[in-house]
Amino acid sequence: MLHNETRKLLIEAWNKTHNAKEIAECFSVNTSTVYRLEKRMRETGSVETRTSLRGRKPVLTQKDLQNIDLLIQNQPDITINEIIEKLQLHVSDETVRKAILKLGYVYKKKSLHASEQERPRCSDQSKKLDKTYVGERCRSSGFSG
Repeated sequence: MLHNETRKLLIEAWNKTHNAKEIAECFSVNTSTVYRLEKRMRETGSVETRTSLRGRKPVLTQKDLQNIDLLIQNQPDITINEIIEKLQLHVSDETVRKAILKLGYVYKKKSLHASEQERPRCSDQSKKLDKTYVGERCRSSGFSG
């Protein structure tokens, strides 16, 4: 891969001579590289490396992240599955969990106090509280447990 400075020099040489074979020998590249860079310069106006086009593209858009953030602010005890259902997202719960962490929220699980766990009248409530909820925003850079 050529450095951006070398690419610019190569294009300057092309503009002066229009001799791809001579330029390729001078810069120790293939003639097709010279033609490819010249074409890119003509079409885009730049020959710099395009690093933003690499890697896996994010599944959730910026608008999806904003909608998730608003939903959590309005309903802090919402579960990840409820977020997916309400926003009709076609992603896994792990993707939403990572987005929630990226937004700065803490992923917490509500648990019953010791006295409530043994009581039979609270058994229906304990089923509701076993869900995993999204907590409030982190106040520090680390995770709270």
